[in-house]
Amino acid sequence: MNKKLFLTAAAIPVALIVPTVASAAETVTVTGQNIVNETLTVHQLPNNAIVNAYQWYYLEKVASEDGSKTSTNKPIAGATSASLKVPVEAAGKTIFVEATTTDGKKYQSEPRTINQLDLAITTPTLEGFSTSDFVAPGETVKVAGVTVTDKAGAKLTSGQITYSYQWFYQLGEGENSFTIIEGASGSTYTIPKDAIEKGIKDIIVKVKAQVGTSFVESPRSEVISISKEPTDTLANDIKNLLVNDNKYNVSDIKSFEEKIKALESKYQALSEPAKGNVSNYAVLKRALADVDLINKLNEKVDKVGGISDKDLPAYIKEIEAAYDKFDLLQRSLDVNDALYTSIKNLLNEPNDLEEIKEVRRLNLAIVNLLSYSNGISQYVPSDKDSLQGVVNTIEADIAKLSQNYRGAVQNLTILNEAKADIKKVEQFIKSFDKLSSNNTPNKQVTVAKSIRSTYEKLTYKQLKLVPDKYGQLLTAAESAEESQIATLNNDIDSYIGDDIYPINPSASSWQSHVNNVARMVKEYKSLTKASAAQIEGYDSLVTLQKDLKTAEKVIKDMDAYQKLSGVTGVTESKLNSSYTNTLKAYNKLTSLQQSLVYNAQEFLLNTPKVSVDGKVPADKAAAEALKADIAKFADVTKFTFNQLEKAVDTAAQSYKKLSSGARKYVTNNYLLTAAQKDITGVKSFYKKIQTAKEETDAAKQAKKIESVQKAYAKLPANQQHLAKEQYEALLKNQIIDENAPNIKQLNDELATIVSNDQYLVSIDKINTLSKQYSSLSSSDKKLITNYDILKAAIADVKKAESFMKTYEKSFNSNPSTVIKAFEKLTSKQVSLIPSDIQKWISEKQQGQQQTNEQALTLIESINSLLVNGEYIAGLEDKVKDIRTKYDALSAQDKKIVKNYSKLTQAESDLKKVADVHALYKVDGDEAAQKAWQSAYGKLSKKLELLYKNMYPQDTK
Repeated sequence: MNKKLFLTAAAIPVALIVPTVASAAETVTVTGQNIVNETLTVHQLPNNAIVNAYQWYYLEKVASEDGSKTSTNKPIAGATSASLKVPVEAAGKTIFVEATTTDGKKYQSEPRTINQLDLAITTPTLEGFSTSDFVAPGETVKVAGVTVTDKAGAKLTSGQITYSYQWFYQLGEGENSFTIIEGASGSTYTIPKDAIEKGIKDIIVKVKAQVGTSFVESPRSEVISISKEPTDTLANDIKNLLVNDNKYNVSDIKSFEEKIKALESKYQALSEPAKGNVSNYAVLKRALADVDLINKLNEKVDKVGGISDKDLPAYIKEIEAAYDKFDLLQRSLDVNDALYTSIKNLLNEPNDLEEIKEVRRLNLAIVNLLSYSNGISQYVPSDKDSLQGVVNTIEADIAKLSQNYRGAVQNLTILNEAKADIKKVEQFIKSFDKLSSNNTPNKQVTVAKSIRSTYEKLTYKQLKLVPDKYGQLLTAAESAEESQIATLNNDIDSYIGDDIYPINPSASSWQSHVNNVARMVKEYKSLTKASAAQIEGYDSLVTLQKDLKTAEKVIKDMDAYQKLSGVTGVTESKLNSSYTNTLKAYNKLTSLQQSLVYNAQEFLLNTPKVSVDGKVPADKAAAEALKADIAKFADVTKFTFNQLEKAVDTAAQSYKKLSSGARKYVTNNYLLTAAQKDITGVKSFYKKIQTAKEETDAAKQAKKIESVQKAYAKLPANQQHLAKEQYEALLKNQIIDENAPNIKQLNDELATIVSNDQYLVSIDKINTLSKQYSSLSSSDKKLITNYDILKAAIADVKKAESFMKTYEKSFNSNPSTVIKAFEKLTSKQVSLIPSDIQKWISEKQQGQQQTNEQALTLIESINSLLVNGEYIAGLEDKVKDIRTKYDALSAQDKKIVKNYSKLTQAESDLKKVADVHALYKVDGDEAAQKAWQSAYGKLSKKLELLYKNMYPQDTK
């Protein structure tokens, strides 16, 4: 843009338009106003014309080569309909429309000239600055209001208007003399930060608008003055809030608060750039925060009356701590120390004499909770409830002490352990809720086992708090299965035997015996492991249950044979087969199994008849004699093994000599076959006996004899009879193992190692018993019914031995560690500790429970350093004296001084004050003086008073 010509409107050339003339009959009629943005519309066409196309044209004059001007028609782009909205470009131009018919004829309207635009523009208005009178450096001024219209009546749209801007500032002292601001040609203008320094103090803006080829320029805007006056005034008011860096200019906090809030409102009303000119806003922000802190603390002080006695000390301490955080500047808002005085009046230092006296009484009361006998401590209150009452009373009295003296109460470990022991005992008693006499014996014993496990973990002190009735309930529950054990043992004994079962069953009693055996097995399985170990003959009972099933099958076969023998028309072969098969099954039974077959005698007497057909052989008499000899084999009990073997061999040879015809008469040959099998079975069994006899190692022979016994039990009855003599001879002549474990003796010894929760034997003895148990075979270990006692004893020995290691390592150097470990031992574990060691630990416990007068006196001295929140005069010397006495205390005694932090705080405060004093220079320069004032201003009220007391000349 040529800025020199900015105020000169662009010239608009004028063309003379000569309209084309057409006859009325051939002319298209158009209606509408000749104004930009108005619509022209074809209104009437020539007669008999069918128009299918339109085109609007500009009628223009074009210069020819000879200098003359000719008319030319220029199509208006996109104007091909019966209507035309007059474009901006048409202003001042002549236009017409041409209509084309379907047969190619063209008709034109009369040319018409569109009115030239005559633009008008309003004076621009400005916005974007904080006040109505000034704009501040950094703010952005924006052209807000400017309107462009056409005096000729054209309705212009915003999209048709193009704006340009130029900003000016007043130059020199001349009236209304403005010069261009370089580069300021936008709708907004940001005032430079250094505008005033550059002489830019009053500014205006002019706006130029263009519509098509028409231009219009606005009048200048109102003059806007650039000034820092609003922010300078605000900054000055903020500056006046301070007397100096450590003191607000305040006489009444309420009016001061109103003042800073008013300044805050003014500040917030500024634009962001204007706010940047207020360089000391941090002072105002700090003042607002400080007033808020003072007000909140005042509110907290006002609420003291509504705080409970219990919470009041902590509440007051919070108030005191909050005020102590105030620096000198903040405290200057506490006009006339009104808030400080209120807080000081709330402080109530402990009444040393009365509280120390109470501390000493409580120390003694805690120590007296315990008594010592034979090196073992127990509670003086005899039961849980009594101890709980005493503990509650002591804790309530401790709570009444001031916070400073609660920490002086000693031996709190005893009190805390008492509470823990009470809780442990309560949990133990609670476990009895699961125990009920309505439970089955098995359930009672199972629950009792769990309770016993908890019981044995109780320490001696805890055990003494358990009422006797719970021990009685536990013992009763543990023995709940004893009567059941005795009854079951009697029942089993009445059913089992060595050679025969003593029950003598019959057809009518058979099922009851089966049911009884099943009941006994079920009862055994319902017993706990320890109780089941006391049942004798269970394995024989299980064998009986199996034998009943085996015998029952043979019984049924015998009954079937008897029934078959009574049926008319049954063939001899079928009857004989039934008898033979059943007899074979019977002969396979052991003697115990055979004793259950109640119908055997009847069966054996009812042998089947056998007929022999055909020619009578010559050796029939020999066959019948042999038959008679074989019949004797039906009762093997009348033979020894050698006799039977010889008789069987003779019979077998005789049978072989018989003719085939004669052999038919030996109808009981099956007895001979069975006897031969018995001979073979016994011989095989004899080999096992011989192997056992030849073994010279007692332990190995015992295992082999155990194998022989199992084999003998499985032999059929006939074979058991034949082998019995040699079998019993083997057992009678068994090598005695002098080193074999005595199971009964070990069980008896284990039963006697503990009584009344005390071990009656030494650690060495328990270790010896443990080794004996470990040397047993797995089968022998199952016979140790008191293993649970041994298992618990082994665990207790480990605990006791671990404690003894702690004792040997730490008793002299750190006895408290040993005492704590000793307190964790159970009653039984303690009984394993040598009595002299128990005595030494007991004496050391009592020695550590004595009150320390020096420590209590030192507590009093430390508390006296402050009176109503202010340090006493002569603090430095007093602190040095206390420090010397504290350092002379033992490490244990130092732990008693619970208010030691007050001493270190006093030492720290003395150092802080000394450090500030070190910055003070009587003849110091301004920087040194400011450094001291800054450090001094950060002191709390308590330290400010201490400083004035120690260095009064600095603050005059």
